[in-house]
Amino acid sequence: MTSVPRFNVSARYRKDESDEMVSGIRGNVGRSESMRTGASVDSHDSVGGGSTGNGGSGGPGSNVRLGFANLPDQMHRKAVKKGFNFTLMVVGESGLGKSTLISSLFQQDLYKDRELGSATERVNKTTEIDKRQIELDEKGVKLRLTVVDTPGFNDAINCQDCWRPIEDYIDNTFEQYFKDECGLNRKNIVDHRVHCCLYFVSPCGHGLRPIDVELMRRLHSKVNIVPIIARADTLTQAELRDLKERVLADLDRHKIQTYRMPDTDSDDDEETRRQESDIRACIPFAVIGSNCVVESADTGRRTRGRQYPWGVVEVENPKHCDFAKLRIFLLGTHMQDLKDITKEVHYENYRAKYITERMSKRKGAVRDDFETRKSKNTTEANFEAIVDTEGLLKEKEDEIRRMQQMLQQLQQQQQSSASTAATVPTSVSAASAAGDASGHAAAAAVAASNSGSASAAGVPAASANGQ
Repeated sequence: MTSVPRFNVSARYRKDESDEMVSGIRGNVGRSESMRTGASVDSHDSVGGGSTGNGGSGGPGSNVRLGFANLPDQMHRKAVKKGFNFTLMVVGESGLGKSTLISSLFQQDLYKDRELGSATERVNKTTEIDKRQIELDEKGVKLRLTVVDTPGFNDAINCQDCWRPIEDYIDNTFEQYFKDECGLNRKNIVDHRVHCCLYFVSPCGHGLRPIDVELMRRLHSKVNIVPIIARADTLTQAELRDLKERVLADLDRHKIQTYRMPDTDSDDDEETRRQESDIRACIPFAVIGSNCVVESADTGRRTRGRQYPWGVVEVENPKHCDFAKLRIFLLGTHMQDLKDITKEVHYENYRAKYITERMSKRKGAVRDDFETRKSKNTTEANFEAIVDTEGLLKEKEDEIRRMQQMLQQLQQQQQSSASTAATVPTSVSAASAAGDASGHAAAAAVAASNSGSASAAGVPAASANGQ
């Protein structure tokens, strides 16, 4: 008897399968004993053995497991082995704490070598794209993180088109991914598309500024925008609450679509629903970043925070700011949803637009080629018509030449007949009459030939009387 190959399933499944096999063997033994003694087999033994009327394939009362319940485990092992990619973009003017917040989120100092320029250097500074990549490992799960920073945004005196490099960068990542999809090596595509954009709003204003509105209007259909109120420790609770309401009102008035969290499912537990409700109520997130570890005066524990003369602001304290909820939202609960929306909505919109533009350009090129060929064919037809006209004129000239030769021959005959008539006086009048008739006939033939050639050349023919 050949052995059946087994998959690498969990220990719980193997234990359940061995128990069912033992119970099945016991049922089969009981059935054989009953049949040997002539007794009937009860339904309990039949169900315990897993034998049904369709050959033991698992009927309504069967406990046999087929094994496809382990598909989530297989996908989990495959995904963990491959790892995950995530691209995060941070946009905002200098001094709002973008780099500090990123270092606080991932507990990594990604900007050790960054040097801040002077005020004179930032007068005409343009927006740049700064990419930093780092690989994180947490409980065996690897995350290849790419942080795209935009130094120089809204720093110069003239901020016209300062959003152009950011928009071009997002479009270029979509275009590169589309070309990789259409290429030969589709299995090893590296995803550089921006999955989330943290836009930092200044706490010193009264809502969104025109530069904020213009940038988000250009990007909200291409990337998931999450508004962030920077330096929340500079505002009181009442000021912070009013600023959040004004930012949400400005977003709604200008019809800017930021990232919206999906609704909770009916099968989610109460804790998950409460957590997502709290996160949704915090948007836009008011955050504080810090690279320093301070000791709390109340609890005595060391944590990231800022030391002030009146006390300590803890970055990860939910009572002080929304940093903890932002990290849970970004890394704990909605990272995959951000990636899915980027793939299924933003990239698909770009792909459809890109293909439509290419098709329209191709149709325009075909139309131009057709017009070029048509004009070329028309020119060739006109040239052939001109060539045919020249040939017809040549034929008419040859015909006129032959008619002139015939006329000369008739004149010679007339002269010879005139000399003969001098010797015979009685035939003079008849010969002269015949010569005149011949002369008139030849003249009429020449006139007809000239009229035909002039008509072929496009010149109106002259009347015989005019000649």
